[in-house]
Parts: sequence; structure tokens; C-alpha cells
Amino acid sequence: MKKPLKIILIVVGVFIIILFGISLLIPPIAKNYIEKHDHELIGRSIRMERLRFNILSGRLRIEDLRIGGAGDTTEFFRLDSFDMRVRLLPLLSRKIDIRHIAFGRPDIRIYQYGNRFSFDDIIAHFKSSEESADSISVVDTTHIEPSQPWEIGIYNISIRQGHIYYKDLLLDATWGLNDINLVIPGVYFAGASTDVGAVLNFAEGGSLATQVAYDIATSKFNIGLRLQSLTLESILPYLRQNLNLSKVTGLLSANIRLKGDTQHLLALHTEGDASLSGFKLHDMQERPVIGVDTLSIRLTNGDLGKKQLLFDKVYVGGFSAFMELTPEGNNFSTLIKSDSTTTVTATEPSKNEEKVVNHENIHHATDSVASDNGFILRIADFEIANSEILFRDQTLHTPFEYRLSDIRMRSRDFDPQSNNNLILNARMQKTGTARFRWVGSLANLNNHNISLSLSNVALSDFSPYCEQYTAYPLSQGNLSFRSQNIIKNRILDGTNHLDIFEPQVEKKRKDIKPEMNIPLKLGLYVLKDKKGHVLMDLPIKGSLDSPEFSYRKIVLKALGNVLLKVVTAPFSFLTGGNHDLEYINIEPQQYTFTSEQYAALDKIAQMLQDKPEMQIALTQRINLQKAIPQQACDILRISYATYRRNGENTPSQTDSLQQSATDSLVTSSAQPVRKRPRISMLEYERLLKLDIGTPEINAYADSLLTLRGISTRGLSATDKAIKLFGNQATQLLNRMMNMRDKTIVDYMYSTHQLEAPKFRIQPLDSVTRNTYSGQNRYTISVEVDGESIEVGTPPGVEGDGPQPNPTDSLAINSSLKP
Repeated sequence: MKKPLKIILIVVGVFIIILFGISLLIPPIAKNYIEKHDHELIGRSIRMERLRFNILSGRLRIEDLRIGGAGDTTEFFRLDSFDMRVRLLPLLSRKIDIRHIAFGRPDIRIYQYGNRFSFDDIIAHFKSSEESADSISVVDTTHIEPSQPWEIGIYNISIRQGHIYYKDLLLDATWGLNDINLVIPGVYFAGASTDVGAVLNFAEGGSLATQVAYDIATSKFNIGLRLQSLTLESILPYLRQNLNLSKVTGLLSANIRLKGDTQHLLALHTEGDASLSGFKLHDMQERPVIGVDTLSIRLTNGDLGKKQLLFDKVYVGGFSAFMELTPEGNNFSTLIKSDSTTTVTATEPSKNEEKVVNHENIHHATDSVASDNGFILRIADFEIANSEILFRDQTLHTPFEYRLSDIRMRSRDFDPQSNNNLILNARMQKTGTARFRWVGSLANLNNHNISLSLSNVALSDFSPYCEQYTAYPLSQGNLSFRSQNIIKNRILDGTNHLDIFEPQVEKKRKDIKPEMNIPLKLGLYVLKDKKGHVLMDLPIKGSLDSPEFSYRKIVLKALGNVLLKVVTAPFSFLTGGNHDLEYINIEPQQYTFTSEQYAALDKIAQMLQDKPEMQIALTQRINLQKAIPQQACDILRISYATYRRNGENTPSQTDSLQQSATDSLVTSSAQPVRKRPRISMLEYERLLKLDIGTPEINAYADSLLTLRGISTRGLSATDKAIKLFGNQATQLLNRMMNMRDKTIVDYMYSTHQLEAPKFRIQPLDSVTRNTYSGQNRYTISVEVDGESIEVGTPPGVEGDGPQPNPTDSLAINSSLKP
């Protein structure tokens, strides 16, 4: 028995020695083979410091493994150590049982240019090898029964201090993951559950921790993602593909859990929260355009299958935006690259990088995403706090800048498909406040209820817009504004209540051609009550479908109409519409004023008392082209009557008769100024009814013309009167006009203690007086601080005649002063 036992021991020993020898010989042989046939195996160079394999324990260890890049000029992959142990006996029962696998300090460098990657040649190498093998070995598998599936279990997977370097040569974008530490307890491919855990530390800052649980039998998975302080600077090159940005900052964090079934991915359930801090987008001038100090989102249920996103809370703190209008557009439009600039220009790669990939053109396509009206979005608590918007308008004559700060908004149970009640409060510049309320649904844009309330807003801040539209600068005043706009079936019905306190308007700028010709200073002064308030109601109506609809234009037009109505009918406004006074009608031959005309003068005096800073000027306008012929005919009638009364004097006495007729006209309605025969009122009215076309009066006129050597051929009765008494008629009318002016000046001073410049007579210049062809009346001009307008005449439209000459006014007023 001893001999067989001895033989068995010797055989076993030799077998062990052989196995030991094989285990010692296989690693160097395998190392040399791999390094010698590296290009045949993967198409790249492979180098390693040491390869060890223990055939008894099933342990494989590789140290300092390096795989070269394309052309072997760079290093594609490097691994300090690789350690794996496999149980060999389970292989006999079609089981792969890897007890642990560890990667020590793996380092991989990936380059991309367009849609080509630095590892494309490796994939192509294996793909060509598979196609060659398929073409060589064609096996008939018709009668081959399917084999029992393998069971695979990999335990204790770990990556220690890994590093990934990625660079997009086209965009000059670099990404990096440093200090990658990954621990996976086990991965199973035979029905058992799989748990995977990983921790990734990004080179630019931040980390990503993952936890994946997967059950092959039920296809259910549970994925947890925890992102900590990921810096957003690394996404700048990708944003620059479509945006003109100089810098982006911010830290992103998230804690999200995904649950679902790989067989029904649309039934994915998502929950968790995310936060963004210190986020800012900078334009090419390095100005922050959009920013958020704190953005936090809590998602309670995100279900793709049910098409719903239910948020417990969305909080936006410290939101900021900068908006600027320029003659070329606005700063947001300049942020977006146009179609002509979306083609990306590649940066010059280094010599080594140039060999990594093959260059080719790249084309960008924009995917369109169709919206689904059935999607459900709800936010239980939606809040905006401590936010601000800076608006700047460079399109005006004077640049405008305005800041809305301390913006606060809160909405409960926000749902775009339902009716919402949203309230927003803000501070306007330094002193003003704003409150905005919206009731409506985003799913129904045809019906809304919008309210806006502004309080204590400084008018001077809006002076650039006032100058743009009216040419008047605003220097003082506070504004309160209440507006409610109800939109029903796309028909707007709104009301706006305007309250301006102590508005101060400066002189109109001559260098600006305003869009609206409005006498703003005068209008606001007339509108201002005794307490310094300007109160206006501006109703707004219109269809949103109208191509000319513009809320801003409608409001400005309504405001302009109110101001024009006020300045062209100030008496009607101040008396509440009970008494209107646009002018005072008169007769050219009138000496004394009627009670109605004196009442009009009293209204003017009352208005001047109510508005102490206002000045009023009356301008007498007589149509001399019609008045002179009429007056000449009247003189002819009186001359003929005097001629008959004096016993038909001889023609040698005609001059005295003409003078007597003129004096008779003067003294018939006023006190006598000369000791000449006076015609009674009854006789005067009877004489005015005489027909100068009678043969007797015509014969009388012909005799007078003959004495002057003037031919009477072809002359009508009126023409004869003008030839005879035209000059006297003109002089008489002028005397009557001056007497009327003096009577008004005396009355306003003696009765109401009003004198120039508070109240004055503004005569026309001689040329305008003689060419005036309108109605016979006193027109009324209202003036405030050098700005004047004729009552009843819109700005820019001439009244009954050319405007008075201010120089003549000063000279004549001084002479008319009692």
C-alpha cells in the first residue's frame, strides 16, 4: 500500500509543480503576447509593468497598464492597478462568480470633434473583426438545442481615485471628473437583485453620488441621485452654441429618486428636490443679464405615464434681470445667435489633439418638441422674493433707466389649467410701490381679470418718456394709478384712475419733435384742483384681435384726448360741463356790450381767481372784408338822410354832409362827441332798413361820385358806397374796435381788479387785422408759464386767424391801461 500511495503523492506533487510552473509561465507569456500583438487585438499600443495570475486562487492582477491614443502619440487610458478574483469551480456548472474586481487610479482621456470620438478606431477595429468572423464561420444552428443560460454574479466592484478628462475640440469645452470613487456591492444577471453605489467628484467642483437598485426578475429599478454643488461654468461652451455669453456662474444641487420598470419606461415616477444658487448669465459686455440667488424646487410626484408634475414648492429668491432697449433691438435678442452665426468655428487643436480625431464639418439641427395639452402641472406653493428688474431704454432722446426692486409674489395651488389668483408686489425706483393682481387661466387666454395699483411714484423718473411723446420734461410730482382690465372673449373693458399730485412741467424742448402735440403744462395746470391733485378717469375698450391694438397707444391717446379737451374747453371743465366759453361773439358796429357778453367776462375773471398762475388774453377779430362794405352802406344811408333833412343841399356841401353822417353813426349808440345834429335810436334803426338800390339814393351817390370825378359806369350800389365812404368806414370800424377793447380793459380792472399781464387785450397786427376772414368775435387765449393755446382750437390748428403778435400786445396794453 505504501508504494501506490507514494506514487499518488508523487503524481499529485508533479501536477502541483506543473500547475505552479504553468501559473508562473502563463503571465509573462500572456504579457509578451499582448504587447507584441496589441495592434492586432485592439488597434492601439498596450503596455504594462506587470501581469500576475494565480491559477489556483483565480486571482488576476495587472500593474501600470497603458493604452496609447490614435497614432500612439498620446495616452488614451492608464490604470495603476487592476485586481480581480474569480472562483474557478463554479465555471463547471455554467456560473461566473467574480468575488471582487478593483480598479486603482484609472485615467481616461477622451477627445471629440463633431460627431467623431478619439475611440472610434477601437470600435471600428472590433466591428471589422466581428464581420470577418461572421463571414468565415457559417454554422447551421437549425438542430442545435438552446443551452442553459449562464448565471453571472459580480461582487465588490470598486473604482478608486479615478479620473476622466473630456475635451470637445470644436467647442473648446473641457470636462473633468476627479477622484472618482465607485463602490458597487454586487451586480447580478440571473434573477437576483442588484445594488450599485457610486461617488463621482467633478474636476471643476462638486460631486455626484448614485445608488441604483435593480431587480432582473421584476425589471423594477430604484435610482437615487445626489448632486452636490456642481459648478455651471463648465457648460459655458455648450451654451455658447446658441447664446452670446461671456460667463456663467452658479452651483447646482439635487437629490432625486427615480422609480420605474424597464419594461414600461413611460411609467417613470420621479420625486425629490433641486436647488440652484449664485446663478448668473453674463452677456458679451460682461453684464449680468439674468440671475438667481436661490432657486429651490420640491417635486412630490413626477409621472410621465400620467403626464403630470406635482410640485410641493417652488421658491425663487433674489431673481434679477437686466433688460435694455437699443436702436438695434434689445439685449435679449442679441443674446440669441442668429442663423448666420450658429455655425460653430473650431478652435485650433494642438498637434497631438489633431491626431486624435479626424476633422469634419458639423451641422446643428433644432429639434421641435410638440406640446401636449393634456399635461398636468400643479404648484402647491409658488413664491418669488427679494427680486429685482432693471430696465434701460436707449431709444429715447434722453436715456431712461428704471429699477423694480423687492419684487414679491406668492400663489397657492397654481395650476395653468384652472383659475388662478396671483398677487405681485414691488417697489418702484426709490419711493413708489406697485401691486399687480391677475385672475385667470393660462389655458384660457381669452378671459382675464387684471388689476394694477401704483402709489407714490415719482413723475420725474418718467421724464424721458414724457419728453419723447410731448417734448415736456417732468421735474416734480407724484403719481398714483389704479387700473382694472377685464378681458371677456378677447374684448377688453378697462378703467384707469389717475391721480397726480403737484406735477411740475418744465419748458417744452425745441430740439425734440414730439410724437403727440399736447399742451401738457397748460393741461395739467387746468386739471389741477385747489389741493394740487390732477384726477383723471381713462376708460379703455377694444378688441385684442384688432391688428392696431396697442394698450400703450390706447392709454396715451385717451390721456391726450383728455388734455386736449381740457385746454380747448377749460371753462366747461372747471364748471363741470355746465358752462362752456370758447369765444365772445360781437357785432362789428357794436359799441356797448350785452349782459351775456359781460357774463362771459365775469366767467373769465372767476377762472383767473381760481387759477392764479394762469393768464388770459382776448383778441378782437373782425372780418373787415365784410364789415367795411356794410359800414360804408350805412354811412351812405345816413348821408342821404341828412341830405334830405337839410333841404337837399347843393353838392358843394357834400363834405360836411359826409362828416355829419359819420358823426351821426357814432352818436346814435354812444354819447355825443361833437355838437352836431343827433339821430334818434328809432330813426337810426329805420334808416338802416333803407334800400340803397333805390333810384333816389343811386342818384344821390352818382352826384357825389361825379363831383369827385369818379365814373359810375358798371358800379353797384355797394360799390358806390365803398368808393364814397370806404375810408371813413374803415376809420370808424377801427375806432369802434379800440373803444370795445378799452371798455373791456376798464371793466375788468374796475370790477375784478384784473390788469395786464394777468388779463390783457392781445390785438392783431395790422396785416392780420385787415386780412382776417373769420367770424366776428373775441377769441380767448389761455397761458401758463409762457405756454398758450387758443380756447376751442386744438394745438397745431390755427383758429379764426393768425396768432396775435406779442410785441404789439405789450405796446397797446400799456396804452389801454386805465
